[in-house]
Amino acid sequence: MRLGLFGGTFNPIHLGHVTLAGNVFRDFKLDRLLLIPSSIPPHKQGSGVISPELRYEMVQLVAEKLGKGFEVSGYEVNSAEVSYTYKTLKKFRTDYPDAEIFFIAGTDIFVTIEKWQYWRDLFRLANFIVVNRSSVSFDELMKRIPVSLKEMVVRPDEYNGEKYGRIILYNMPEIDISSTEIRDMLDAEYRKANLPEDVYEFIRTNNLYRRANG
Repeated sequence: MRLGLFGGTFNPIHLGHVTLAGNVFRDFKLDRLLLIPSSIPPHKQGSGVISPELRYEMVQLVAEKLGKGFEVSGYEVNSAEVSYTYKTLKKFRTDYPDAEIFFIAGTDIFVTIEKWQYWRDLFRLANFIVVNRSSVSFDELMKRIPVSLKEMVVRPDEYNGEKYGRIILYNMPEIDISSTEIRDMLDAEYRKANLPEDVYEFIRTNNLYRRANG
């Protein structure tokens, strides 16, 4: 089985996330892709993150529309602890010992890998699909990641079905959507253009991301 894991704050989940999930599912021929909203993200505490339960509900709306093979995992949301990638990957490797597991991350996040908890052990648990971001090119990424990881890097057509231990550089058209901008912009048309319809209505109905003076 090929299992994709797409974790994130999803604050809120937007069309960029949806497009990425769909493209990875298709291009890597995944059997399942789990969207995993974080409970307490280690680097975003106190930065306007709404409750895990509300973020989970929004992601659930998206997964239902994406269709067969897409699911939401409550593993991190149901935990009272900080959401660390190591703990999540260890859980899914235990649950699916024979699966090819792929963890999805952008270059802007992956370039900080040495700051992740138990980062050296992550590559014995899963493969990483690293997606291009305009802020960190693949060339820049290769200059900055530890030397020990460079031998793991392959292009998608070089991947040979390993269960773990590969860093796959995945290039897709850049989608210029920011969760921060969606939260900060009170303009309804801007939000509507960048959010799945169900998520937009959920945010509007529940009066989420409203500034105190707004």
